[in-house]
Amino acid sequence: MAKLKTLSEAETARRRAVTGLHNLGRDEDADRIDSLSAREYADEKGFEIIENPSRRRRIMPRRMKSREELQAELEELRSENVELQAENEDLQDQIDAVAEAIGVEEEEEDDENANGGD
Repeated sequence: MAKLKTLSEAETARRRAVTGLHNLGRDEDADRIDSLSAREYADEKGFEIIENPSRRRRIMPRRMKSREELQAELEELRSENVELQAENEDLQDQIDAVAEAIGVEEEEEDDENANGGD
């Protein structure tokens, strides 16, 4: 049974054969193969050329969200935003407490930023 290859695959096989033959020092054979078309090479090697398989193109229709769905999503995002802001404030309070505990003052940081971080 013959191997099935697309025309593109046969051309790739032909080019690889040419390169391989040149690498082996068989330049005459490489030149002969190089002069063949992809179809001729496929015939010589016993490949059966098949047409490229058709590709299915499925386009999913876009589903539009209803006003109610959008409103619910907006409320959910607002709620999440409030929670994240509260968490951010808690974390900032913790950072401030640690900074106070180790004696870091904001004025020192402001002076360093003004002087280019010297």
